[in-house]
Amino acid sequence: MRELEELAELLLGAYALTGKLLSLLPIPILLPPLEETGGLNGAQALERARVAIHDLPLDPHVVATLDHMIFEWLIARDLCTLAVSISPDPHRIHGLRAALARFSEISERAERLLTLPGQGL
Repeated sequence: MRELEELAELLLGAYALTGKLLSLLPIPILLPPLEETGGLNGAQALERARVAIHDLPLDPHVVATLDHMIFEWLIARDLCTLAVSISPDPHRIHGLRAALARFSEISERAERLLTLPGQGL
């Protein structure tokens, strides 16, 4: 159960990082704090953000990267919810860990695209 708690903490950190990255957009997208909204509202906010980034004046590569990053967070959130509410079966823990690893890789790429001068925007 300790591993699930650690993965849940990483999921919270990933949400915060997503909010930071979305705030760097030319028209910032601000996410509500997860502590105030709960996981469902956080997931709904990220779904709305996924739709909104397609309407912003962004390089298509940036849009695809952010979209994929958010998608991985949503997968991780769903697996974490199932692990907590139903059972932390090994396949859920493995899937959660894998989704967070993919999120981490993609978020590093997104941060480079959003913070390097003249890149992606």
